[in-house]
Amino acid sequence: MSVGDTIRKNLEFWHWYPRMLCEGLTNDQLHWQPEGHPNHIMYTLWHAYRSEDDLIHGLLMGRPGIFARDGWAARLPVEATGSSPFGNGLDRQGIAAVRLSLDAVLDYAEAVRASIQEYADTLTFDQGAELVKLPFFQAVYPMLGEATRAEVLTFFCVGHTAEHLGEVQYIKGLMGLKGAPL
Repeated sequence: MSVGDTIRKNLEFWHWYPRMLCEGLTNDQLHWQPEGHPNHIMYTLWHAYRSEDDLIHGLLMGRPGIFARDGWAARLPVEATGSSPFGNGLDRQGIAAVRLSLDAVLDYAEAVRASIQEYADTLTFDQGAELVKLPFFQAVYPMLGEATRAEVLTFFCVGHTAEHLGEVQYIKGLMGLKGAPL
């Protein structure tokens, strides 16, 4: 069994799920920032998939992500990105300035999924077990100083993405809307 086989359903689900979560939301709802919380839904989605793209392509594949490779900057223009290309360190006003099209973000999420799945499908069990250093995490998350390629895929493509899609549901709840259908 390849690494791709073990992660396929999760990649499909966590890259499809925002379509359902955002169905019927207005542009104002997608960009609404709750009091005391800087993020809006569009920023949260953009950040989740933008970071996944750069981290998986850079750390595991050793090449630029599809954002750079396929010209996504024109479709997802974000003038100020903070301390990382995917929005870390932006303040409330910086996040408010991130105004994106839902369709473009969802198309980008699907393109990220397809590229990562293609890569994961090439990994054998032994390649998936190779250790990758993650020094940028160690200060905050000591157990994440290193991880296998398969663990890095799972952490960023499932865990980190699920965390932010939970945030989308939280923001919807603060608007008085139901987060998920269950």
